[in-house]
Amino acid sequence: MVEARTWLESTKKRGMALGLKGTRTVLDRLELSLPEHILHVAGSNGKGTVCALMATCLGLEGIGNVLFSSPHVVRLEERVRRNGIPISSEEFDQALLLIHDAACGETQDSTVDLTFFEVTYLVAMIASQGSSVLILETGLGGRLDATRCGPATACLVTSVTREHMDILGDDLPAIAREKAAIARPNRPLFIREPLDFEVLKAMKLEASEAGNAELGEVLSSAEVHVVEIENGSTVRNEAYSLAFAMFQHLGFPTDSLGTARDNLRWLARMQFLPRSSTSSHPYLLDAAHNPSGLLRILPELKQQITKHAPHSAEKPVWSLIFGTSPQEELSHFLAPLLEFCRKYPPKNIVLTKPQGGRYPGVSLDSLSHLGWNRDDVQCHELPRDAIHSLAAFDAEHVGLVVSLGSLYLQGNLLSVFGWSSDEHLSLYAKD
Repeated sequence: MVEARTWLESTKKRGMALGLKGTRTVLDRLELSLPEHILHVAGSNGKGTVCALMATCLGLEGIGNVLFSSPHVVRLEERVRRNGIPISSEEFDQALLLIHDAACGETQDSTVDLTFFEVTYLVAMIASQGSSVLILETGLGGRLDATRCGPATACLVTSVTREHMDILGDDLPAIAREKAAIARPNRPLFIREPLDFEVLKAMKLEASEAGNAELGEVLSSAEVHVVEIENGSTVRNEAYSLAFAMFQHLGFPTDSLGTARDNLRWLARMQFLPRSSTSSHPYLLDAAHNPSGLLRILPELKQQITKHAPHSAEKPVWSLIFGTSPQEELSHFLAPLLEFCRKYPPKNIVLTKPQGGRYPGVSLDSLSHLGWNRDDVQCHELPRDAIHSLAAFDAEHVGLVVSLGSLYLQGNLLSVFGWSSDEHLSLYAKD
């Protein structure tokens, strides 16, 4: 018998491959009975948060649901949560074996080569059987992402920024069209109102001819709903507005959305860890992974530092740990953070390299020469050494530790802190 995790690990060598044919073939072979409602979400920033918020609200309302998200932060099983909790490793492995047999088992006429992402998406599809709602977070783009292979009750596109331009398009309207292509014919498509009219125009045009004939869909218009977002909204408040619009239209309960927003435990998204969780200093973790995401969180970051950091001479005492995956323009990406550090100087700046990501983290040499305007910047190759370096100092010399950058970096820190149980990884506290 094939060893499930060994086979899954072997799929990584196929890298990233956009396209629907292989995944759809295996999905058809599995002959699954899918949930009544499937909510499909794409976008550049905020899509994970709105997915987690919707899953939390449904869970609080007692509505069975499965959430598929990526990447995972601490444990692989986080990619598939049922009612807020990662499925068990045993259930994950059983699903892997079903997928392996459907893709390349001896009874199949042809072999289908799947990527790591495609396999984990299919695990979520299997796990969703018996639940009322399945929530899918798109991986990359929309039109050719594996999550586009199945049906959807309603779709949502969060904010769109310039990203993966070598794959999705050479300008913002083109990228927006690729993401809006998750729209299903004759189904609602909710769009976070963009600042650029041309972007909205492009998404509406895509929605006017929604569908994919290769998936057996009859081309027709999607029903577009543009959701206005108040200027200066936090990521969670924006997610609340988007989820409320979708839930209200679908007739889903909305009473618990506010509670979900206030109590959602979404790993590495403005996640506060008290001293009791770290055995050293309090930490605030956020995975600001692209220029627009980093720029957007800075006002909220200032509020969180003011809230959680100790104060000395009326100034908050805080320290920074930073590490990032490769960026198209590293200096442009870091410019807002450098300016933030000039306005609100941290006691310590510690640079490190995220471990375990798809690509190696940016080198310490590259990071250290980007204008931190101080001579005492610490550099540690491993995130655990960055933690230990700050743990050696007293509270008044460290304050609140803010870790920013790669989601993988935040996962590295959470692993060091021992955050790996179902209770730690649940989207909300269970009674």
